[in-house]
Amino acid sequence: STGIGSGLDVNTIVTQLMAAERAPLNILQTKQSGFNAKLSAFGTLKSAISTFQTTVTALNATGLGANSTTVGDATTVGASATSAAIPGSYAIEVSQLARQYKLSSAGHADATAQLGTGSMSIQVGANAAVTIPAADYTLKGLSDAINAAKAGVSATIVNDGSANHLVITATDTGLANSIKVTAGAGLAEFAYDPTSPPAGPPPVMVQNQAGQDAKLKIDNIDIVKSSNTITDAITGLTLNLLKNNVGSPTTVTVAADKAAAKTAVTAFVDAYNKLSGTIKTMTAYNATTKTGAVLNGEGGATAVVTALRRALNTAVPGGGLTALSDIGITFQRDGTLAADATKLQTSLDTNFSGVTALFAGTDGYATRLTAATTDMLGAQGLITSRTDGLNTAIKKNAVSQDDMNTRLNQTEKRYRAQFSALDSVISKMQTTSTFLTQQLTALENNK
Repeated sequence: STGIGSGLDVNTIVTQLMAAERAPLNILQTKQSGFNAKLSAFGTLKSAISTFQTTVTALNATGLGANSTTVGDATTVGASATSAAIPGSYAIEVSQLARQYKLSSAGHADATAQLGTGSMSIQVGANAAVTIPAADYTLKGLSDAINAAKAGVSATIVNDGSANHLVITATDTGLANSIKVTAGAGLAEFAYDPTSPPAGPPPVMVQNQAGQDAKLKIDNIDIVKSSNTITDAITGLTLNLLKNNVGSPTTVTVAADKAAAKTAVTAFVDAYNKLSGTIKTMTAYNATTKTGAVLNGEGGATAVVTALRRALNTAVPGGGLTALSDIGITFQRDGTLAADATKLQTSLDTNFSGVTALFAGTDGYATRLTAATTDMLGAQGLITSRTDGLNTAIKKNAVSQDDMNTRLNQTEKRYRAQFSALDSVISKMQTTSTFLTQQLTALENNK
């Protein structure tokens, strides 16, 4: 055991020496912690920029150009509009709703009794016929097979109180979507040709609802459509026909959705302030404690704010509204934005197209900021560049720490070898000293 012979506390001595030797390693570890903290902070910053970008993107022509609809009689017609719709009013008069073709079979006492083996095909309108696989079906089994075939129809079983009927319904409404069923052998009773309906003795299929198109007038123009949901009659406007209102047309009004636009602009102000606040916190310096936040002194972080402020402080060309201050949005002394709700509303009420152009124009604020944030977050952007640099530094630092640990292990082995040798020498010297002392004492006694 090292130190027993010499009395030296070798372990303590080596530990203290190695503590001094590890000082450079401690510096590397501290740097590594700093690199990791910055890398995490840039991840947070990237997320904050991405969130801001999402809000800015909503200030495009579609977002600010959103339209709202009002309907005089909402029980007759439902309506919704995209930004492509032109504001205006339309008189809607519905004379006929579209409906689906329906076929029903003769009644069967037991829906699970075998019908017999046979094959079937179903054709809807001008579409290609779809084959129903041949099998020994029950009424329920045939219904399941028709639904599984996805032939443009649905099948169900209706019980009238004494018997079960197979009901086949076209998926789509409209006069053109008639149903033709070709069947043979054990399924022959389910055959139906709309051009020559079966007239033979029961059991036969019958058409219990004929399909029909929707008919309406828009501003007294006759319209015929195969569906009750109409998307191509008025540009950007979708109509959902609910019931007839012949003689009592209802009015559908399309108008710019100023409330949605105001919400989008206000959300932009809030998003900018949140991003700015995040960066301010990350780059702060505490003069009292003389410590900086995790990204204090990081040019990449401050460059984000600089780029955004430059984009917002440059006037939008084209005349009319050219600056944020024109609609009541101004920079405050602390670097945040503030919106004057009254002035913003007045701008939306009196110059809605101007507000839209201010943000969504070719060189509008939203257009600029979308481009700027896309560059920041891109493969060659400042965020990626800085995080790539930090990752490289982290890898190099890890290699340096490994090399340092290898040298420290070698150094500790050398110290222990040296002190072991010293311990041995001192032990021998102490043994020799004891021997000489004993001999001298013996000589003195003999004298």
